[in-house]
Amino acid sequence: MLSRIDDVSSVEDISIMVGLKQPELLTMLERLADLGAVKLSWRTAAEKSAGKTPSGAAPAKPSAKPVAAGGEAAPPRGEAHPAVQRVLAEPLTPLYTQSELESPGDLSEEHKRRVLNVFYGLDGKDYYALLGLTQSADKKEIRAAYFELSRLFHPDSMFGKDLGSFKPKMESVFKRLTEAYEVLGRAARRKEYDEYLASMVTTSAMQHTLDRVESQVRALSTAPPSKPAKPMPQEPQRRSAPPPPMPEDTRRASQVNPLPPVNPRPPATTEERMAQARERLRRSFAGTPPAASQPSTASNRPSAPPAAAAQPMAPKSPSSVGRDSALRNLRASLRQSGTSAGGVEPVLAHLRKAKDAELAGDLLSAAAALQAALALQPNHKDIQSQYERVSRSVTRNLADNYEKQARYEEKQGKWSAAALSWERVSDGRPEDAAAARAVSESLLKASGDMHKAARYAQRAVDIAPSDSANVVVLARVFLAAGQRMQARRELEKAVKLDPQNEMIKNLLREAR
Repeated sequence: MLSRIDDVSSVEDISIMVGLKQPELLTMLERLADLGAVKLSWRTAAEKSAGKTPSGAAPAKPSAKPVAAGGEAAPPRGEAHPAVQRVLAEPLTPLYTQSELESPGDLSEEHKRRVLNVFYGLDGKDYYALLGLTQSADKKEIRAAYFELSRLFHPDSMFGKDLGSFKPKMESVFKRLTEAYEVLGRAARRKEYDEYLASMVTTSAMQHTLDRVESQVRALSTAPPSKPAKPMPQEPQRRSAPPPPMPEDTRRASQVNPLPPVNPRPPATTEERMAQARERLRRSFAGTPPAASQPSTASNRPSAPPAAAAQPMAPKSPSSVGRDSALRNLRASLRQSGTSAGGVEPVLAHLRKAKDAELAGDLLSAAAALQAALALQPNHKDIQSQYERVSRSVTRNLADNYEKQARYEEKQGKWSAAALSWERVSDGRPEDAAAARAVSESLLKASGDMHKAARYAQRAVDIAPSDSANVVVLARVFLAAGQRMQARRELEKAVKLDPQNEMIKNLLREAR
């Protein structure tokens, strides 16, 4: 009760918040004032006007006076606070059944409807939404919204009335409202909660993007292979007139001295010419005979000009060198395996974009670019392996964010939410035994799905079988599921791993 006293709360406000009747509350307040723990506004006013009020004297209208250390007046009560109006707004689709609305109870139909809508709308709402506020709300707005909603949902505000099945619902709503007020009403806890909300928004967006990309990749992998593009029709070659007959002596000379065969290789590429020029330059400096005396594979090709060969090349960074090499290899691989109707260049453009995004640390964009490349070449093994590698990196980054959320949820005692977050962590880090164990521990505290708890506990044991903590969690899951024989078997293993642990021995006695 003492923790609820501030500069603006009235006796009625505190009575609602702590669930005490006003006469009992007034007796406690007077006693605290005698001990000097609080100052009462009506005592302060009386002392200023006519000296100190005798101990135990009560004000004429205590419920209308604030209980405060500073003696400030309580805010006037008028129309409902805008935040409260947002909380009580009727949803487009009712969240309750007609039979629930018609349940017996000394509440008006409008009040019943409000209780049912707010109660069934609790899940999925953050603390700001529960109070009908935005994240920019100040402390005064938070307090005003909470106090007004408390008057509507605290069961003791309807003292003497039969609330029927609405009473536990009102208690649940009031408990959540109080949680929201206690977190948002304190600067340090509110800052921590705001960081948690920001992490949830970022992680949710990343997860949504990754899920979308992975679903598209799965669709590509299951799609039937596409038919190769049809070759473009070629123009029929025109027949030229036959050449005139050669003279007899010319024909005889051509038979004696035939022409040398034409080189079937294509002209040298720019890279080959540059390499040949660099080799000639190196030989000239080393005193080696010129390339003309060496066997050459391109003797019939024109060589690059010496000025181009002697020009120095700009050095490249190791990352760009590796990227260029990978792209050259992929270019050759794509040409060997056949290309889509769009050709090689669109695929390479997506691969370049993926590499640039990965170097910049934007793994999601890299995964999306690789997915676009896979859309053009769905069966290319190199692109598939690159996508799988980047996807694993994204999943690991997401696991780190989910771990932060899980630890905050554990701190707040939200074990069901913590179990879901730890599940994401374990799926992203399949070699992490502690994350798998945390899923099972959270589900145990939340009384959640024991089949899932057993699965993740077994995963932790498989990863680290010599860690007694993993074996104990699996045994606890078996105990919670009523499988005492399996629990006893696991606990006997745990005793061998940690014979001095009294907690394990106690669990083993319970299992027997």
